[in-house]
Amino acid sequence: MKSLYNNNSQQASRDNGIAATFRIWIREYQLILNDVGIMIILLAVPLLYPVLYSFIYYPEVVRELPIAVVDLSHSTDSRKFSRNMDATPELLVSANCTSMEEAIELFKQKKVRGIVLIPESYSRDIVMHRPAVISTYADMEFFLYYKALVSGSSFVALQNGRDLQIQRMLDSGVPKTQANISAEPLKVVDNALTNPAGGFASYGIPAALILIIQQTIVLAIGIMAGTSRERHPTGTLIAPDPNRLGTFRLVIGKSSAYFSIYALLSIYMLGLIPMWFGYARNSNFSNLIALITPFLLSSIFMAMSLSVVFQKRESAMMLFIFTSIPCFFLSGLIWPLSNFGPVWLVVRDLFPSSEAMFGFMKMNSLGASIYETRKEIMTLWIQTGVYFLLACSVYAYQVRKSSDLWNRFSNNRINSIRQKINSSKSSSIITD
Repeated sequence: MKSLYNNNSQQASRDNGIAATFRIWIREYQLILNDVGIMIILLAVPLLYPVLYSFIYYPEVVRELPIAVVDLSHSTDSRKFSRNMDATPELLVSANCTSMEEAIELFKQKKVRGIVLIPESYSRDIVMHRPAVISTYADMEFFLYYKALVSGSSFVALQNGRDLQIQRMLDSGVPKTQANISAEPLKVVDNALTNPAGGFASYGIPAALILIIQQTIVLAIGIMAGTSRERHPTGTLIAPDPNRLGTFRLVIGKSSAYFSIYALLSIYMLGLIPMWFGYARNSNFSNLIALITPFLLSSIFMAMSLSVVFQKRESAMMLFIFTSIPCFFLSGLIWPLSNFGPVWLVVRDLFPSSEAMFGFMKMNSLGASIYETRKEIMTLWIQTGVYFLLACSVYAYQVRKSSDLWNRFSNNRINSIRQKINSSKSSSIITD
């Protein structure tokens, strides 16, 4: 009988714990839906930002960049060079200037984005078998302008050099086939498998989506924590209610609400957006789940651990602004990890987005399998465990603090009632 009673008590306690966790889950949903600011962060930002960024950077590469050509040679060779540049998809010769001053004036008026100077000795240098120098001046206001000008002019210069070399060998009696082979003994075929257009959006936007997920999670949970402190008269993160106190159920209930929301948002951001805008999609659904699941959990638990320091709603925004750009650079996509110092590698491992961005690019762009991204996945699971324990620790402290406040409030209330009863008894004795 005693064993049966203990089993029934344990079952009832377990059922009560599950019900309490579910109530916290639903309560978190209610708080989110009733907060306009949180709804904007959880819905408007993840839904609109990917579309907005993709449209801004579409069609990803700069074509027909307007340039000015300053031809001081006025020769057949210089005119051929100018026509070849105009024929490239990167460049558009929109002005032929007689001096650098005229070209610079067009550049200041932003009518052209680059200048190509062909010196007076260009044709003479070619005839005399001397190196001919072509000077290019790029608009560094936007890096893709520089890339387009350098790519287009370099391609034309290399092609002209090859044609001149072949012509000289033909003039010396070398057969045409042998001349072509000698001019280009090793033919390089550039085939970008994962980014055929060579565009910025195909490279940067998928990684930015991972960062948006992490940062909005931190921002949303931080704002909710600041709101809780502002709402409660005691200024505590958790309301002093004995029916809702419990570290494990609080952490699981709150994290489940955010995980269910971001699981759906991840399907939209990491699945539908690449499909709509033609980004690389070389990974299957199961591989992405293996990567994104620990990423979402570690981001949520990290945000919950950080949320205890936010005293006001606005505090989370400061952290969001301060960490967004560093997190993007720490991912290893902008600067190679081999050039990172030991300290920065440690700092990099503090943010789940670092490994998630690297792993997502390997899976989605290179078609890497779960085994090939096992380092990133295992690191994310380790971060999940560490941040879960940290979240439980900080919430345990908040639960104890709320319990102490509740006990103090209850004792004060009981003492107040006793004082009222004693005072009423004393007054009745005096009356009698």
